[in-house]
Amino acid sequence: RERERQYYLNPFTNLPQREANPSLVVKRGKGVYVYDEDGREYLEGLSGLWCCSLGFSEERLAKVAYQQMQDLPYYHSFTGKIPAVTVELAERLVKLAPSPLSRVIFANSGSESNDTAVKIVWYYNNTLGRPEKKKIIARQRGYHGVTVVAGSLTGLSYAQDGFDLPVDRFRHTDCPHHYRYANPGESEEDFATRMADNLDQLITAEGPETVAAFIAEPIQGAGGVIVPPATYFEKIQSVLKKHDVL
Repeated sequence: RERERQYYLNPFTNLPQREANPSLVVKRGKGVYVYDEDGREYLEGLSGLWCCSLGFSEERLAKVAYQQMQDLPYYHSFTGKIPAVTVELAERLVKLAPSPLSRVIFANSGSESNDTAVKIVWYYNNTLGRPEKKKIIARQRGYHGVTVVAGSLTGLSYAQDGFDLPVDRFRHTDCPHHYRYANPGESEEDFATRMADNLDQLITAEGPETVAAFIAEPIQGAGGVIVPPATYFEKIQSVLKKHDVL
C-alpha cells in the first residue's frame, strides 16, 4: 500500500484522506469476488465500473483474448485499413441494435466515446453550413465522463468543481427523477410533459439555430440509478424533432 501511495495518483479519490488511509490494493478477481494483496475476499457489487458483467476472470474471455493476442495484438483503423475482428464486431452490433443504427465507431472509454460523438455532431453541422448550431444539452445528475468535453456534459458537481467546467456550448436541463422532483400529486406522464416543456423552453431561450444535440442516459447510473418516467423519451424526442436537434 505504501508503494501505491508513493507512485500512483488515484482518480476520483480524496487525496488528503488517501494520505492517511492508503487505497485497497486488489490482487485478483474471480466471479463476483475480488481479493486484496493479503488474500482477503470481498463481494464486489459494482462489476468493476459496471463493465465486468460476466464476472472477473471469465475463462471464455481469457481464451479468446489470448488467441487474439497471438493472431493480431493490435492494429489501427486509420487511412483505409481495419482489423478483421473490428469489422466482425461492428457488423454484429449493428445487427443487434434497433433501426436506424447502421454504423458504429469504437473508442477506448466512455469519456472518449462522448467526446467523439460531440465532434461528429459539430462536424455534421459544419458540413451543412450551420457553424452556429453547436450547443449540446445534457441533464442535471447525468454522467457522461470526466474529460473536458464529457465532464462538461456531466451534470454532477464533483466532475466540474475546480476544473473550470462546463466550458461554453454546454447546457443542462432537468433531471427526470419523478420521486424527488415531481409536484404533489403529479403523475409520471404529467411530470414527463413538464420535463419536455422545460427542455422546449430552454432550446427556445438559447435559440434553436444554436442547439445541435441532446444527450441522455437511458437510465441515469452514477446520478442515482434513475429510471425516467413513463412517456418521457417520447415527449423529449418530439421536442428535439420540432427544433431539428439530434
